[in-house]
Amino acid sequence: MERLDIGYARVSSREQAEDTNALEQQIARLKDAGAKHILTDIEKGKKDDRTQYQELIRLVEAGKIRTVFITRIDRITRSLPTLRKIVDVLQKYDVNLVILDQKMDLSTPQGKLMLNMLGVLAEWEVDLLSERIKRGKEHQRKQVWANGSCPFGLVVIDRQYFLDLTPFLCLLTDRPENYRDFYSNSMDEEAIQHLPHRTIAEIARDCIEIFLEVRGITPAIKKIFEKYGVCKTKAKSNGTDKVLHWTKRGLSVWLQNPILDGHTCYGRDERTADGKRRLKPREEWQIIYNTHPEQRLLRDGEAEEIQRIIAANTQMCAGAFGTKHRQEEYRPYAYQIGLVYCGECGSRCIHKGVYTASKQYRYYACRHSGIGCNNSKNVKQPDIEEALITALLEKSHHLSQENNKTTDVVPFKTERLQKLEAQLTFLEQFPGFSPGAEELKAELQRQIEEETNFFQSKHLEDKTVEEIIQVGNNLGIWRSLSNNEKVQIYRRIVHRIFIRDGRIESIIFQNTSSVTAKNHDECA
Repeated sequence: MERLDIGYARVSSREQAEDTNALEQQIARLKDAGAKHILTDIEKGKKDDRTQYQELIRLVEAGKIRTVFITRIDRITRSLPTLRKIVDVLQKYDVNLVILDQKMDLSTPQGKLMLNMLGVLAEWEVDLLSERIKRGKEHQRKQVWANGSCPFGLVVIDRQYFLDLTPFLCLLTDRPENYRDFYSNSMDEEAIQHLPHRTIAEIARDCIEIFLEVRGITPAIKKIFEKYGVCKTKAKSNGTDKVLHWTKRGLSVWLQNPILDGHTCYGRDERTADGKRRLKPREEWQIIYNTHPEQRLLRDGEAEEIQRIIAANTQMCAGAFGTKHRQEEYRPYAYQIGLVYCGECGSRCIHKGVYTASKQYRYYACRHSGIGCNNSKNVKQPDIEEALITALLEKSHHLSQENNKTTDVVPFKTERLQKLEAQLTFLEQFPGFSPGAEELKAELQRQIEEETNFFQSKHLEDKTVEEIIQVGNNLGIWRSLSNNEKVQIYRRIVHRIFIRDGRIESIIFQNTSSVTAKNHDECA
């Protein structure tokens, strides 16, 4: 079988962006040198998993190649260990390597010596480049400059973050009657700016609001795609190509990006041993706070709420949401996932279900029952909720007594509610009619209603555990919570629920002085 003379050409993505003819120039030179077939990659030289590079090695090992042509040594690799591996493979299968720029031929002793020397220089050049990039990033952090790549919804201008107000999308509901006229390529930039549209920042903000409404990554993506008619597409991982498309991980990472909340973040990613990029744990990030507070997508408290939702959903897993017909709401008792523990061995309980013609229910049981733990009786989910509500009522009355508050069913009045009511009472003392005063009264009344309807308040994330429990001194409040509200509230105030011998043994609440405190108060 006749063996082939093959050329290999490679450019990195950056090189291709700077010179679109770089790859074509290599291919032309390789053909002039005698290569009958050309394999090409657009990848970094330190990576070994390049598609056509792997194909080249496969053909060599199959005995189908006589000579490999490259223009420079760094075209085939920038790693000295990889270069030595390639040379060993080529020599093993009697394949010659010709490097055009250095006029080098591997079939000669001088060629082998020069090849190793050039490999060392190529690797040294990579190390120097990495060192320059590292120093550049250190200088960037000292100056608190914005990263070159920023999340969807913002844009970097003069090394600072700004909301991206670029016209992005026209909705059908805003479509003008003469919309077909706008298909003309002759429209100038000013005319386009005056078209009804949503900016990139507005679309990004809408994605945030959708997530906070449905409280889940999967249902949020489903609703975003349905609303904007998004189909499956391919987008870059950094979002700078302005393609409206989310993966589950992409939306999760984007929502938790500190840049959306007005902070600048460095060191979020790191390179693994195989050259791939990995997101580091959040506590290892370097965050410079309040670098662009006027140009943020998130509002006060939303960043913390988003992290709580994602953390709770991660702990509860996919079983927290219902079937495909009710994906926008948590399933009943979803808040209990991960909170129920065995009172005997201390391990986390698992939930199971009984589905027969006569009865259907779900329950929690010790995962080690019968294999080291004697706690063999299970507890149904409704029974756990009843015990939790009873414990919350007792805890609420106990807190009211400690604070010299009434134990009647009148809801606990927060400090903000008392101030709002005092302001409204003061305004109502003045006779006559004033449009400005009436507007202020209406706004105060709206805020009072929001504060009174405590669990539906947009400021619930600002409340302490003590305030949330103390306001729940009315049985009807806990009975009226939706599945989503139960997840939002119960998981903030409950640390663990212990079961033993078919009953609820104890309920441990989060410390009533702080949501994030590690100490806990126990209610038996």
